Amino acid sequence: MGRAVEALTPRELEVIQALAGGLTNRAIARRLGVSENTVKFHVSSILTKLDAASRAEAVALAARRGLLLL
Repeated sequence: MGRAVEALTPRELEVIQALAGGLTNRAIARRLGVSENTVKFHVSSILTKLDAASRAEAVALAARRGLLLL
């Protein structure tokens, strides 16, 4: 099995929830009141922490781990 998964921060959980809803980085930035670059940083951090290769894989992994309200 892979390395242990780091916990997501509360903000990263907000971002992954928005990703699960199909929102773009721009839409997530507007919703959270941050810049698109900040969203990109959070998405990158989420991908690393979940050891995911894509946004879709990150959402699937987060759902399997009970991190999302679907």
